[in-house]
Amino acid sequence: MFKRPVFNNTLLNWYQANKRELPWRETSDPFKIWLSEVMLQQTQVITVIPYFEKFITKYENLDALADADEQALLKDWEGLGYYNRIRNFQHAVKEVQEKYDSKVPNRPEEFFKLKGVGPYIGGAVQSIAFNNQLAAVDGNVLRVMSRLNRDGRDMTKASVQKDVKHFIEKDMPLEAGDFNQALMELGATICTPRTPKCVICPVKEHCEALKANEVMQYPLKKKQKAKKEYYYNVYFILNDKDEILLIKQEDDLLKGMYELPRFDVDTSLESIEEKYNLQLTRPGAPIGDHKHVFTHKIWFMEGYIVYTANEHENFIPLRDVKKLPMSIAMQKMLNLINAEPDSKL
Repeated sequence: MFKRPVFNNTLLNWYQANKRELPWRETSDPFKIWLSEVMLQQTQVITVIPYFEKFITKYENLDALADADEQALLKDWEGLGYYNRIRNFQHAVKEVQEKYDSKVPNRPEEFFKLKGVGPYIGGAVQSIAFNNQLAAVDGNVLRVMSRLNRDGRDMTKASVQKDVKHFIEKDMPLEAGDFNQALMELGATICTPRTPKCVICPVKEHCEALKANEVMQYPLKKKQKAKKEYYYNVYFILNDKDEILLIKQEDDLLKGMYELPRFDVDTSLESIEEKYNLQLTRPGAPIGDHKHVFTHKIWFMEGYIVYTANEHENFIPLRDVKKLPMSIAMQKMLNLINAEPDSKL
């Protein structure tokens, strides 16, 4: 077990001298700090930076985001994925607007009650914005702590993560926000998964895995499950009014997003006609395919153009399609039709 007071001081000194310049580190506004942490969940820093800068320009304060149109908000979030993050965030800031006079609660017991606030978001925001003595345990921190302590437990288990959180909080320095960021910075830049820079690590003297020459054995690596594969036909259903059929999603993950009609490959055109009460030309002309890899699954999609003379409430003018929020998978499918010579998208 490493010596905490010495470790804490060494890590904090290293962080102050070496921390990356990131836009959310230039503000003390709890709303903006909270927004950055929501964006950083499951998303790399380099991807988040332009989104964060765009959001704080367009939504300058908590009230602006709370009052934003959901569809516009989803469109601005487009490309970050995990769309429940922004829906939950807007729900939470609306509650802050109503219950706390638009001021982010600095009492952890109140903040943790807000929608979408779990152990990590709660610990990060409360420590960085208000210096409350809470740990923010993400994947980087779990990897660092596993190596420091030669902890061979499964770091994906909630019970283990809870233990790690308590261990950090037991001797948390007064500079809680900086300490949490220092641990995360160490994991992101030095104690990396595949190529750790142990030679220049500021706390290498405290690392039990390094002493045992076992750094790459930690954290314990679970055997990854093979991703499920799904095969779809995706239809560009166009009418003679330069409109395209798009479906607004209602399921939890993609609620409010639009997508092209997507069906299992063995679905007949007759079934599609019946579903949307349309009469389609056949056969559909193939225009290309796309593979999209999600966290736990893979979509293989083949695109087809079909035409109809019908009108339908779900038809959208081609000129308006780019204004609508869509998943990256559907945006890439739309690029197939953009490559067509007579495309009007």
